[in-house]
Amino acid sequence: MKTYLRQLIITISIVTLYTSCSDQLNLEPISDIGANEFYQNTEEINLAVVGIYNSMQNMLDKEFVLTELRSDNTYMSPRNSETANVPYRQVDRFVLTSQNIFVEDYWRACYRTISLANNVITQIDVVEDQELADKYEAEARFFRAHAYFNLVRLWGGVFIVDKPISGEEAKTIDRSNVQDVYDFLLADLEFASNNLPNTATGQDLGRLTKWAAKTELGKAYLTLGGHSNLTKAETVLSEVVYDSPFSYLPSYANVFDISNEYNNEILFAVRYQTGSVGLGAPFANYFAPIQSDNYVVTGSGDELNVPATSMSNAYPLGDDRKDASMADSWVGFQGQVNEYRYIKKYNSDFGTVDDAGNDWPVIRFTDAMLLLAEAINESSGPTADAMDLLNQVHERAGLTAYDAGEIGTYFDFKLALELERKLEFAFENQRWFDLLRTGRAVTVMNTQFATEDQYNDPNRPQFKTEPIQEFQLLLPIPQYEIDLNPSIAQNIGY
Repeated sequence: MKTYLRQLIITISIVTLYTSCSDQLNLEPISDIGANEFYQNTEEINLAVVGIYNSMQNMLDKEFVLTELRSDNTYMSPRNSETANVPYRQVDRFVLTSQNIFVEDYWRACYRTISLANNVITQIDVVEDQELADKYEAEARFFRAHAYFNLVRLWGGVFIVDKPISGEEAKTIDRSNVQDVYDFLLADLEFASNNLPNTATGQDLGRLTKWAAKTELGKAYLTLGGHSNLTKAETVLSEVVYDSPFSYLPSYANVFDISNEYNNEILFAVRYQTGSVGLGAPFANYFAPIQSDNYVVTGSGDELNVPATSMSNAYPLGDDRKDASMADSWVGFQGQVNEYRYIKKYNSDFGTVDDAGNDWPVIRFTDAMLLLAEAINESSGPTADAMDLLNQVHERAGLTAYDAGEIGTYFDFKLALELERKLEFAFENQRWFDLLRTGRAVTVMNTQFATEDQYNDPNRPQFKTEPIQEFQLLLPIPQYEIDLNPSIAQNIGY
C-alpha cells in the first residue's frame, strides 16, 4: 500500500507554493516561508509532514552521486567521452570543485528537508492531540536529523538551523563544528526514538517507527566513536535487533521484490509509485546500460553509476546477493550478449522513462544487525554474539558460516564485516559512509584507483586518477554560499 504517496500528489502543490518563496532568496531554502499562513490545524500539519517524506525523493535523486560514485562500488561509465557528464566524472575522480552542480544540488536538497521539518516543529502546537503532536514532531525531527547526519559526514561542520528564518538572518549564520552538529542531530533522534510508534500499518504503512529512529541513532553513535558512544550504540541497536517486531527475510532477493515492498526487513524506505503520477523512481534508467533500448529497462539507460570490476569480483561464488543486485552483461537484439555491467536492484516493469515503482531502502533490519556486530567488536572484539550476527547475514546470502579461526581477531573481524556490508548493502548509498566511519576510505580508494581498469586504461590517460588525500574525504562548501558570505570558511584544500 502506498496511501501516503497518494497524499503527496496533493501535498506537492502546497509545499511548492511555500518553498517557491525561498527560491527567490539568495540562500535557499533557509528562509521565511510564511508558515503561519498555512499550518493552522492537524490536517495541514499532517500534509506538511507528508511533504517532508516527499522531500526525501529529491535528496535521493542526487545522493548516489556523492556516496556510491565516490566509493569503490561504482564508477562513471567509461563509455562516455571526456566531455560527457563532466560533473559526474569530477565526483568519481575526486577532482570536483565548489562549483560542482551535485555539491550544490544535494546541499540544497538537504536544507530543503530541514526547512520543511522546521516549519512543522515550530507550528506543532496547533495539533491538540498531544500524542499525535508528538508523533508528527518526531517524524519531522527524524528527517531533520537524517539530513544533518548526511551533511556532517559529507561536509563536516555545517549550518545548524532549528527554525524558519529570513534570508537576511541566514546570511549571518556561521558553520557549527562537527560535535555541535552531532549533538543537535542526536537530540532529534532521541526524541524520535521516544515518540514514534512501535509499528506503522494500514494507511500508515511506509511511515516511520521508533525502530528506524533507533537504528539511525545507533549508527550516529557508532560513527562518533569513543567508549561512551559505543556503549550507547550497542544498547540502542540491541533493542532493535532483539526487541523490535522486525526481522530479516529468508531470501535476499525478496527484500527488493516490487510485489513485496515494505516487508518485515524494511525499517524505512523512500517510496515511489509508477503510473505517470509524478512519483516514479528514475534510478532504473539512471543505472541501466546506454544504448540498451528496451532490453534492460523501458527507454534504455544513462549508465551513470556502473558496478566496478572489483565490485563484481568481490562476491564469493554462490552469493545470492549478486544476482539480486547487479549483472555483468545483458542480452540484446537477436540474443547478442553485451558485456557491460549494470545495477539491477531497482529494476521493474514500467511504461514511461524515469517512472519505476521500486522503493529505495534507507534502513534495513540487517543494517541494525551488522551495526550491532560492529559496535560489539569495537568495544569487546569478535565475541560469540558478534560472530552470530555476522553469520546470520552471511548465511542468508547462501554462504558457509565463518568460524572463529578465520576471523578471530579484532581486525580480521572488522575486514570481514566491511566486506559483508559492501555486499549486503550494495548500491544503497551505504558504502562511502561505511568507509568514512571505519577510517578506511583513503586506503580503499587509493587501492581502487591503482588497480581498477577504468582508471588505468592506457588508451584513455585523461581518466587516470591520482591518489586522494585526507582533505578530499570532505566535499567543498558550495561556492554560492561562499559568494553570499565570504566570511564562511571553506573546507581545507578547496
